[in-house]
Amino acid sequence: MARELMLVRTEDLLLNPTNRVPIALCLDASGSMAGAPMDELNQGVRVFFDALQADPIAKASAEVALVTFADRAETAVDFQGLERISQPPVMTSTGGLTSLGEGVNLALDLLETRKDEYQNAGVDYFQPWLVLMTDAQPTDISNAQQAGQRACDMEGQGKLVVINIGIGTSADMNTLAMFSKKHKPFSLQGLKFRECFQWLSKSVIRVSQSRPGEKMDWDYKGIKGWGTLD
Repeated sequence: MARELMLVRTEDLLLNPTNRVPIALCLDASGSMAGAPMDELNQGVRVFFDALQADPIAKASAEVALVTFADRAETAVDFQGLERISQPPVMTSTGGLTSLGEGVNLALDLLETRKDEYQNAGVDYFQPWLVLMTDAQPTDISNAQQAGQRACDMEGQGKLVVINIGIGTSADMNTLAMFSKKHKPFSLQGLKFRECFQWLSKSVIRVSQSRPGEKMDWDYKGIKGWGTLD
């Protein structure tokens, strides 16, 4: 299966050499997300995929990986062309742990691997994105600290854009702040995942219509529809 996916990923780059926008969604799937939060998160992720697939430029440019973390981190979707993904998998909340650091490290590993594949195929790409969402404190503190330093180092080198989003009142915003020195974490209003992912998809579409290396001005006014900036 891994070899088949690798062939597919290589074929995607050969058939479609469009500049890529790699986005890694790193999402909390711990037990505290059970019920309505996970239902709304699943709907938001579907809105995100649908919006990107509906835009011709973004559909050719954007690639999304989906990582979930609870007792352990897992790759739910690895990078590949959006036309190959009819619908993202339905996530379920499992486990009592919040292995946030492990999740971020896995997401960054996937981004690094895909960047190497872009370079080997001669395909240009925009700054990779890490979108991190959690409603709790990490249970793997040392891993989270190491992953936070890793993300900040990549961000400082211009190799990563980090978007951190805290879900609910139990989210540890101080921990989320460790993952970026350029952008403060956002707080999600209630369960407005769909509005959040609509904003994210519009941001990705804007990037896909620009040129690699071109500075992007974030639509902070649009955040008011779903969150607050801490």
